[in-house]
Amino acid sequence: MRCYLVRHAQTAWNSENRIQGQSDLPLSAVGEQQAQCLAARFASRHLHTIVTSALQRSHQTAQRIALGNGHGLSPLIEHGLAEMHLGAWEGLTPEEIDARFQGAYRHWRLRPSAVAIQDAEPLDAFRARVRHAFGKVLASLEEGEHVVVAHGGVIAAVLAEILGADYDLLIRRLRLDNGGITALECGAGSPSCVLWINSTDHLASLPPSAQPTWF
Repeated sequence: MRCYLVRHAQTAWNSENRIQGQSDLPLSAVGEQQAQCLAARFASRHLHTIVTSALQRSHQTAQRIALGNGHGLSPLIEHGLAEMHLGAWEGLTPEEIDARFQGAYRHWRLRPSAVAIQDAEPLDAFRARVRHAFGKVLASLEEGEHVVVAHGGVIAAVLAEILGADYDLLIRRLRLDNGGITALECGAGSPSCVLWINSTDHLASLPPSAQPTWF
């Protein structure tokens, strides 16, 4: 069983480097272009399932993939795959966060688990939520190829679990672009294997203004 983890395409806040968390923004015009490239990438694959978080940016990306694939799929929603709720940081840039919260974003870049974000979901609770949701998704899938559209923090949490990695180190050192694809090989009774991380070749034809961004 192969599972493709897709980070949603771009929103206006991605292009402005604003923290989104669970703020529910739609795709921007650039994001629509990226989603169409994703649809073309998966058009020739015989996908069995497309799963997405309920947030618009993820669901819209999943819908474009489903329409381009031509197998009559409708994206299935898994609420547990939503991005981490980031409380008072949502809508702010890193510079604005540092100005309002005494350099909190700089501290987060050094060690996320050591920073308590006002009104945010605790990091341990977020990771447990993602672990449960992704485990439930895997348990529901049969042999074949499947797409899961989610968010940068969610994909990083899944990879940290599979690799047995320190999430603090992984989230700071792993690049996961808008529209990037990470592939896993999964099988019943055996550990999941990471095949590749953040493939963006399908976005190469886009103009520079629509190239992937990592925020």
